Amino acid sequence: MTLHNGIVPPAGKVSMPDMENGGDLIKTMIDKFLRWLRRNGYQSFDQYDFWSTTFGRFAKRMYYRNRPLASPFVTLIFATDLFVPTVRALFVRKKRFPIADAHFTMGFLNLYQVTREEDFLEEAQSLGEELLKSSIPGFSGHCWGYPFTWETVLGTFPKSTPLITTTPYCYEAFCNLYDTTKAERYLDIAYSISKFAMSDIKDTKISESSSACSYSPVDSSKVVNANTYRAFLLLDAFQRFGVKEYKEIAEKNINFVLQNQQEDGSWYYEVGNQHNRFVDNFHTCFVLKNLHKANAYLKSPDVENAVSRGYAFYRSRLFTADGLPKPFAHLARMHTVDTEMYDIAEGIALGVLLRHSIPGAAEVAMALSEKVRKHYQSRDGHFLTRINIFGIKHSVPYLRWPQAQMFHALTLLLRLTTGN
Repeated sequence: MTLHNGIVPPAGKVSMPDMENGGDLIKTMIDKFLRWLRRNGYQSFDQYDFWSTTFGRFAKRMYYRNRPLASPFVTLIFATDLFVPTVRALFVRKKRFPIADAHFTMGFLNLYQVTREEDFLEEAQSLGEELLKSSIPGFSGHCWGYPFTWETVLGTFPKSTPLITTTPYCYEAFCNLYDTTKAERYLDIAYSISKFAMSDIKDTKISESSSACSYSPVDSSKVVNANTYRAFLLLDAFQRFGVKEYKEIAEKNINFVLQNQQEDGSWYYEVGNQHNRFVDNFHTCFVLKNLHKANAYLKSPDVENAVSRGYAFYRSRLFTADGLPKPFAHLARMHTVDTEMYDIAEGIALGVLLRHSIPGAAEVAMALSEKVRKHYQSRDGHFLTRINIFGIKHSVPYLRWPQAQMFHALTLLLRLTTGN
């Protein structure tokens, strides 16, 4: 699989408003990545590898209970991941991640829209079949989570616990497959997913007009971005399937998000949990993109205003002076990242999404893609994972974090630059 149509070598510095010339460079980046992906395949190591081991889960559980006592254990894991990340191969195996497969599915469908090459459509359909195989049984409909057990402030999430932050990407992937092929089977799968989002995710009543949804069927948290994911999914499903209750619940989740926006335009990660009282970059992007997509159905001035205020905060507080996303605006715990590719990938996708409603958003996306081209794509085609606070480049390619997201973001930008 290569992008045969119009690929040319990079021809010098890109002027950010020059979308057409930028498109040639983006095609080159994508083609280089696809050559790497063919060699690598769809399994990879992961950001959470060390933390999902027995020792890692113990260290993290201890950290949430007694930070001073747990510090030596946590520091050991951080140091290992910082300085010798490749030793993870001694402790864990590569895995396949549904959230990555969903992003790849949507990315290949974007490439099909640009090129009309059947190979890209066939790859997207093949990925859809893999997603179906990894759907978690025992719930009201198809759903997906992580293929490992992980510790959080909320407690232990066993392997294959379905998540409302993962499942919506799979929903989008199947909706996009249906929209592209008109095969009813994909629409049936999307409807099944919507039943999970409606029935298996818990709601905590806040008021008569608002409620907070859980992160999964096994917790009762109030994570802000989780509510936006569920709201977008249910509103899209309401438009497709006409289930009135979907809209009613989605609006209550949206109201919860709007009520918890801070005066400066930001959102804390979770409401009512001091351990999760932080504001970071890519979760801010999640909230903004889902609110914007939800508002395609709601047409609410209040939601539009929340997105405008949130994006203003994002640009003023979550970017460095030289135009790079920075990981945190408010910290809740130790961190060791200086530049995170997940932040850049989400920034590109967000800029494309908000191009009609936020002046300059598309130019931000183009500028970020140029930084990736110049500094963060490896010679063999994959993207760096991050640069830590010591200036060390972390180049172990995690598909879940952020290879798939960067690929998807660049294909969205390619569609923009080519008018597709």
